[in-house]
Amino acid sequence: MHPGPVPSAPEAKPPAPSRRATDPVAAVAGNATMLGIGYMLMRRPIAAAVALAGTGFLLWSAAVQTENPLWRFLLPAWGLAMIVHAWWLTRRTRPEPLVDLVEPDPARRPRFFAATAASLVLLTLGWFRFDAWWISRDAETAHAAGDCERATAVLERFDAVHRVAFGPITLRGEEEREACALLLAALDEPPTEAADTVAEYMAHPGAEWDGAGAKRAEFLLDASMTPGEPELSTIEEAFGMLTSTLEEHPDQAGTVRAAVEEFMADLAEAPACNGYAVDDWMAGRTWDEPALAEPVAAASDQVPVRMLQCAQDRTESEDLPGAGILYREFLAAYPGHELAGEAADGILDSGAYCGDPVAYPGAPEYEGAGPHPMRLVGGWTAEGRGFPESWLGATADETQLVVCVDAEVGGFQDSCRYGDGSFTAVFWAHKFTIKAYELRTGELVSEYTREIGDPCPDYLDGTYSTVYVYWSGDMLGMASEFTDAEFRGMFADLVN
Repeated sequence: MHPGPVPSAPEAKPPAPSRRATDPVAAVAGNATMLGIGYMLMRRPIAAAVALAGTGFLLWSAAVQTENPLWRFLLPAWGLAMIVHAWWLTRRTRPEPLVDLVEPDPARRPRFFAATAASLVLLTLGWFRFDAWWISRDAETAHAAGDCERATAVLERFDAVHRVAFGPITLRGEEEREACALLLAALDEPPTEAADTVAEYMAHPGAEWDGAGAKRAEFLLDASMTPGEPELSTIEEAFGMLTSTLEEHPDQAGTVRAAVEEFMADLAEAPACNGYAVDDWMAGRTWDEPALAEPVAAASDQVPVRMLQCAQDRTESEDLPGAGILYREFLAAYPGHELAGEAADGILDSGAYCGDPVAYPGAPEYEGAGPHPMRLVGGWTAEGRGFPESWLGATADETQLVVCVDAEVGGFQDSCRYGDGSFTAVFWAHKFTIKAYELRTGELVSEYTREIGDPCPDYLDGTYSTVYVYWSGDMLGMASEFTDAEFRGMFADLVN
C-alpha cells in the first residue's frame, strides 16, 4: 500500500505593512518647530495639518492683536503641547543611538533634519527678538535726545515678525511713536497751541524726552510776546515750567539755558514798552538756578535801554505823564548810565520833573558865580520871552537849576471902567510860586513867590491872556497882564 500524497504546508503570507516607528528625538524636535514636522515624520498628515493651521492662526493673532497678551501665552503653550504630544506618541519607541558614522543610519537623517529645523526656528525667533530690542534701543536713544524724526524713522522698521517675536517691546515702540507724533505736530503749530500739544506729550505714557518741559516753556514764552501787551501770567507759567524741569531733570540745564537765552534775544527785538513790562516783572523775582539767573543777568544791559526807549515812545504818543514816570525811574535806577542824560532831558521836556524831583549826577554843580543855567518846567516856559542864552541850559548836561513855576491869582491891584463906562474891570496881580532844584542832586535850593502885572491897560483885546477871568453882569475880573521883562526879572537873582 502506497502512502497517500503528503499534504504540502500552506504557503506563508507576507506580513501586512505596518507603520514604521519614528525616532522620538526626531519627532519631538520636529514638533518643536511648531510647523508639524514631527507629525509628518510620524506619518500623521492630519495632525501635521492641524498643527500648521493652529500655529498660523496664533501667529496671525499675535501679530494683529499684539496688545492682547493672551496670544503671547497661547503660542508657546501650543508649541509645548505639540512637543508633549510627540513625546507621548513615541514614548514606547526606544531612540536608536547614532554610533555608526560610516554606514547610513535610518534615524540620523530625520533626526538631523528635525533638529536643524528646530534650531532655525529658535535662531529666527532669537534674531528677531534681538533686532526688536536693538530697534527699540536706537529709537529710545534718539527720542530721549529730543530727535523724534529719527526715532519715528527707526520705529517704522518694526513689522509683524517683530510683533510676534517680542510683542511688549513693539507695543512700547508704538507708544513712543504716538508721543513723538505729538511732539512733531507741535513744531508746526502756533505757539499757544504748540504749548498745549507739548503738555499732552508730557502726559503721554510714551514720552521719553526730559527736555519737553523746557520746550513747552519756550512755546509759552513765544506765545507771551505776541502783538499787544505781553502776557505776564504766561511768562510766569513758562519760568515755573523751566524751574520744575531743572528740579526733576538737572541734566537738562543746557536746554533750559538755551530757552532763556532765546527769550532774552527775542525780548531785545520786541517793542520797547513790551520789553520794559517783562523787565519790570523780572525785577521782582530771583532765581537760584544758574541756567535761569545767568542768561537773565547777561542781558541786563538791555534793561535800561528798553526803559528809556519805552519812555521816548510814550513821549511820541503824547503820553507825557507815563513818559515822565519812566524817565524818573531810569534816573533813580541808573543815575550813572551813559543814557542818563537823555533820560534827564526827557523828564525835563515832559514837564514831569516838579512832581517828584530826581537827581541827575551828570549835571553841572550849582555853585560859584553866575550865571547858573536853568530850565523852566511846567506851564510857564522861557520860550519867546527874550531870556539871555547864558541863563538857559539847552540840555540836561548844561543845566544847573530846574525851576518849577506855578501861577495863581495874586492880590487886588485896581479896578477900571471900560466901554464908555458901561462895565468895570477888576484886576489882580499874577502870583508866581517859584521852586528851584539843583539838577545834580535833586535838592531844593530856593523857593519864593512874586507878584507881577500892570492893571488897567488902555484897552482890552482878544489877545489878552491871563490865569483868571470871570464875567458877571457889568463886572469883569481878571489877573493883570505882565511884560516879558517882568517875567524875566523874577529869575534874575536866582540865575546871577
